[in-house]
Amino acid sequence: MAILVKDALSLDIMKETKLLAGENGLDRLIQWVTIVEIIEDTSRLSEGELLVTTGFGLTENKERRIRLVKLIQSHRLSAIAIYKGVYLTEIPASLIEAAENSGIPLIEIPPHVNFSDITKAVLEQIVSSQLHQLKYSSAIHQRLTHLNVSNKNVTQITDELAHLTSANIVVLDVFLHQTAAHLIKDEVTYSPAIGFLTDHEPIETTPLLKQAEEKGRLVYDTCGAFVLAACPVIAMGDIFGFIVSLKKKVAWHHLDAIAIEHAGAVYAIEWLKQKAIQDTENQMQGHLLDDILQQQYTEESYVVEQATKLQYDMSDEQVVIYFQFQHQHTQLDHQMMQRLSQLLTSIFERRHIPFLLKTRLDSIFVLTPAGKKAFQEAEWYRAAEECRSTWSYFFPVHPIVIGIGRAYDQIGLFSKSAKEAQYAARLLPLLKTDECIIHYQKLGLYGMLLEMNEAGMNLHDFYVELLSPLLYTKKQGADLIHTLEVYLAHNENIQKSAGELFIHRHTLSYRLKQIETRTGCSLKSTDDRMKLQLSIMAYRLSGLLDQMRTIS
Repeated sequence: MAILVKDALSLDIMKETKLLAGENGLDRLIQWVTIVEIIEDTSRLSEGELLVTTGFGLTENKERRIRLVKLIQSHRLSAIAIYKGVYLTEIPASLIEAAENSGIPLIEIPPHVNFSDITKAVLEQIVSSQLHQLKYSSAIHQRLTHLNVSNKNVTQITDELAHLTSANIVVLDVFLHQTAAHLIKDEVTYSPAIGFLTDHEPIETTPLLKQAEEKGRLVYDTCGAFVLAACPVIAMGDIFGFIVSLKKKVAWHHLDAIAIEHAGAVYAIEWLKQKAIQDTENQMQGHLLDDILQQQYTEESYVVEQATKLQYDMSDEQVVIYFQFQHQHTQLDHQMMQRLSQLLTSIFERRHIPFLLKTRLDSIFVLTPAGKKAFQEAEWYRAAEECRSTWSYFFPVHPIVIGIGRAYDQIGLFSKSAKEAQYAARLLPLLKTDECIIHYQKLGLYGMLLEMNEAGMNLHDFYVELLSPLLYTKKQGADLIHTLEVYLAHNENIQKSAGELFIHRHTLSYRLKQIETRTGCSLKSTDDRMKLQLSIMAYRLSGLLDQMRTIS
C-alpha cells in the first residue's frame, strides 16, 4: 500500500518544494516516510521510503555525502527530500548528480515548511490509499468470485477483467498457447510467436513471462508508451498458465495489478474445474483405448458404442501415434507425463482433431482418424510435430520421439498399428537420422525384418551363422561388427570410414581382411555385402527387441 512520488508532490504542503533531479522516478512508490537529521547508519532504511533530512553535516563532512550518494545509488529509497537553508545553503552537486543518474527524485524543501506537516500529509495520503485499495480489492474479489459461482468460463472471466482494467488481456496456458483474449480495437494485436503488436513496434512477452514464472507473482515493466504485466495462475502449487496485460502507460494504475492478481485466483479455480473434467474424460478414453490395444473386448459393437458415448467415430480408417521419451531409463515423475498429456490434449483440441488418448508410465498412445491425405500432410501429423517442437522448447533435457503406425479400418487391427508405432519410435536410434518423428512405413529393411520376425522367423538364427565368427570375443567382435557397419554405411569408402572410426587406413584394411576371412564373404561381392548388411541389421534389431521385452 503506497502512493506515487508525483502524487506526494501534488499535496498542498509540497507545493513550495522544488524537484532538483530524478524526474524519471516520479512513478516510484512511497510506502513510508522517515525523518533523519544525521546521515549515519543507512542500513535501517527500508525499500520504498521517502527520506526527509536536514542535511546536517553534509557540507563539511565528505564521508556523510559519500554515504548518502551510495544510498541514492542503491535504489532503496523512493525519493529523498533535503531542507535548504537550515544547515545547507546549497544542495551538494554530487547528490543532485547521483539522484539524476539513479532516477531517484531529489526534492528541495524550503526552511519554513515543518517536518511534521510533511510527514503527516504524506502518511495520511498513504493510509487513505491503503483504505481505498482494501475497499477496491474487496470489491474486485467479490465481483470476480461471483464469476466462479455463476460458472462463467475463461472467455467470460477475461472479458470482465478487461472491463475492470480497461486493458488488453491475453490468457495463456502453461505452454503459452492462447486460451482467451480481449483486445482493445485499433490499439494492439497479439501474436503467439512474438507477443503484442502495436502501431509502433512489437512488445515481446516471453522475458516477462519467465520472470513471472521464476518469481511466482505478478511482474510488470514499461515498454515504450505501454505497461506490460504478466501474472502466473497458480493452483495447488503448480502453474496452470499466465495472464498477460498491456495498457497505455498514462492510464496504468497499480490498482490494475490488484485486479489482475485477483483474476489469477479466479482463473485457477476455473482451470481446476476444467482439469477435473479433463482428467475424467482422459480416464474414460484411456480405459477404452487400453481395451482396444490389448484386445480386451468380446464384441466390436461394444467398442463402437463406448466410442460413440465419448463422441468418437470409429467408422473411418484409424492410425495410432506413439509418444515416448527419448531417454527411456530417465526417471520420469507422474507430473511430467501429465504435462505431456496436457500438451497433446491442448494441441489436438485446438486443431479440432478427434482423438482417444492413453497415458502409460513412460509413453502415450493416441488413436485418431487417418483421413485421406498423405500422412506428412495430415493435420494429425502437424499436431504431432507441434507437440514435439513445443515440448523440446520447454523441456529440452527430456526430448520425445514419436512413432506412427499404419492406418487400418478394422478395430481388431488397431492394436497392430499401435505395435508398429511403438516399433517405429524405438527403432529411431538404429536409423541414423536426426528426425524425431518416424512412420512405420519409413523403416525400410528394418520394417521387412520386423515383418519376418512377426511371421515367426527367429532373428537370432538369421544373423548368427554369418556373424558368429565376429563375436568370438566381446571387444574384438564389437569392433569388427561396428567396423563393418561403418564401412558399409560409407559405401566402402576407406578414407571416410577410417575417419569416423578414428583409426589408420591400414588398420581398417587389416580389420576388413579379418572380416572376410572369418565370414567367408567377399566385400567386393554385391550379394555378400547385402547378406552382411541384413545380418548386422538383424543383429541390432534383435538386441533392441530384447531390450523392449525387458522394459515391458
